[in-house]
Amino acid sequence: MSRIVIVGGGAAGLELSTLLGKTVRKKEDEIILVEPETHHYWKPRLHEIAAGTFDSDLDTVCYFTHGARHGYQHYQAAMTDVDRENKMLSVRRPDGTEAAIKYDYLIIAIGAVSNDFNTTGAKDHCLFLDSASQARQAWHQVSQILRASEDRSVNIVGAGATGVELAAELARVSQKLQRYNGAPLHINLIEAANRVLPNSPEKMSEKVLKELERNNVNVLLDTRIREVTDKGMLTVDNRELDADVQFWAAGVKAPDWLNGIGGLSYNRMNQIQVNANLTTTVDDSIFALGDCASIPQADGSFVPPKAQAANRAAVHLAKSLGGMLRGKPLTDFEFKDSGMVVAVGHHFAVGSFAPGSKMEGKMVLQGRLIRRLYDTIFRLHQRTVTGMFTVSRLMIAKRLKAVFKPNGI
Repeated sequence: MSRIVIVGGGAAGLELSTLLGKTVRKKEDEIILVEPETHHYWKPRLHEIAAGTFDSDLDTVCYFTHGARHGYQHYQAAMTDVDRENKMLSVRRPDGTEAAIKYDYLIIAIGAVSNDFNTTGAKDHCLFLDSASQARQAWHQVSQILRASEDRSVNIVGAGATGVELAAELARVSQKLQRYNGAPLHINLIEAANRVLPNSPEKMSEKVLKELERNNVNVLLDTRIREVTDKGMLTVDNRELDADVQFWAAGVKAPDWLNGIGGLSYNRMNQIQVNANLTTTVDDSIFALGDCASIPQADGSFVPPKAQAANRAAVHLAKSLGGMLRGKPLTDFEFKDSGMVVAVGHHFAVGSFAPGSKMEGKMVLQGRLIRRLYDTIFRLHQRTVTGMFTVSRLMIAKRLKAVFKPNGI
């Protein structure tokens, strides 16, 4: 009998836990998911929680009940250390007490966090969207300024996917609530590069910028932040950007506390260095995947920190590890990028497709249909986790809820 311990209940960790319940040896292997939260939220939608538009009734998953249905156990705790010699995982429970969990195979899938690049004051005066609890805290502050009797300002650093989607969603909420005496929000989206979505095709950046400006988002390009205070931000050229609420959504790295745990090998972004088959370079009983892992590819590149990459790695490892438990060798993970889709408001999205081909940068589409595709990506994640029948019921319930609650934001 083997005990498989998975750390991290994000998209990759939850999908892996669910799929392993189907692929491992029945009644011979035990699966434990270690995650400090009680419910799963799909990380690409945390900006909706921060803007107050997320439907927590229909779009969350309770780990405890889900695990009971799908063959894994949820252990509510956070990882603190790894004893590789004795194969013990040290954790801290919500009440602060320490515990240890024995493992035969350990899989680390804790994701990544924003990188503030040690900017003075950023940690103290900015909100981050790295977890559901942070997103809920953000909504608490945003909802307060929306109730103000006069205009309010919001600063968002980073015009990657998270920053763009947050800015657009807050603009939409502000516009709708002004009908009910909500305070107008003046949103500054600040980017150090010369365009929004700097890692996407230029054509996509242009379309997204045009839509942001159409929604009255003030986009500041080629702008670097030197310092953050409780009143606003100071740029490197001494420009002051006052704000009532401030977000930091720039950069990606694995959490600082991960670096050094277990004597594993890490890169400068705190990512665990792994082999192509997702085993760590120093211990083949420990795996890592998702944004917390540096995964090499055959061409010498590394898997990018994308949600689709984490999802596909989870599907791959579920099959590969399940096969290994039956005597087969582990297989290498190969990632093929399908492009990206970014929501710019609740009814509009821009997508770039055919990466790596002659059409890269040319296959850029926008509009309501692409927004539906964005929603479909989330539904595919739900299908993996809960099954098609449950997803169908959720979609029907969501439509009915929209009909009977038409004025919701």
